[in-house]
Amino acid sequence: MAPGIGIDLLHLPRLTTLLSRHNNHYLHRFARRILTHDELAAFQRKLTTSPPASGALIRWLGVRWAAKEAAFKACGGALGWKQVEVGYHLSGQPYLAVLRGRERELGGLSISHDGEYVIAMAMLPAVAVDLRLDA
Repeated sequence: MAPGIGIDLLHLPRLTTLLSRHNNHYLHRFARRILTHDELAAFQRKLTTSPPASGALIRWLGVRWAAKEAAFKACGGALGWKQVEVGYHLSGQPYLAVLRGRERELGGLSISHDGEYVIAMAMLPAVAVDLRLDA
């Protein structure tokens, strides 16, 4: 099977509007819903240095949301939010990790953001794309 490729474009004001519901209480609920354990720990650290509604924090969450959406498209929707993790190599190059129990399949990730937009392109290895056959 060929690797899966997916792309997602996010308009950051849409995310800002979503996260500002209920006096920013939805921000924490959203983070707990889409972030893995390690990503959630990084999010909590970011909250100590950035106000909840800051552009940097919204962009950080937006990058992860767009990357995970791109990964879902790459595998035909066979993954859950917490099965995909965004990471960075020591060189600064981003990657996706597909989490299956104790296994981690690494996939390619390209991210760009400019002004009000974040775009992410994911390429998952055939093993990760073929998750639907495991069910």
